[in-house]
Amino acid sequence: MKRTIALVDQYLEDALGAILYIYIIAVIFAEVIGRYLFKTSILSAYETAIYAFIWLSYLSMAAMARNRSHLAVTVLRDMLPRGAQLALLLLSDLLLIVLASIVVVFIRQPFADVVDFEQKMVGIDLPFWIALLSVPVGWGLVALRTVQRAITTIGDYRHGRPLTPPVASAS
Repeated sequence: MKRTIALVDQYLEDALGAILYIYIIAVIFAEVIGRYLFKTSILSAYETAIYAFIWLSYLSMAAMARNRSHLAVTVLRDMLPRGAQLALLLLSDLLLIVLASIVVVFIRQPFADVVDFEQKMVGIDLPFWIALLSVPVGWGLVALRTVQRAITTIGDYRHGRPLTPPVASAS
């Protein structure tokens, strides 16, 4: 059971992202083939691909938070002593958790309205809340992954390991 939880923890965003990415490619490919070869269109293809891409974006954001691989300017931080680097990393994590919490709190009412009014997607008869759910799920995962990485960063500091992942070289 622990192994399963560890695998889900490590690969959740990646696995869901791969599924969504494959769906987007397949549905857009089918749409192109349908339009140019059969002169017909799949009514729901465009819209579901957009919502799948939105889900993919939020899941990718959480994966980047997990790995601390989002865009960052680190020149000044890297010149500081190790303790100050830890403080700045943890401050950054705290601010991201606050932002994620604000987004999750403020999406509650629009989400409740969509559910209460039974709003549907335009091109397909699916509830719109499926698409809107990407916001609280994505930002909730960002908050969770940021807490996890803060704990990892503190452990790395205590054991003398590097505080941030190595930077990929541009060759």
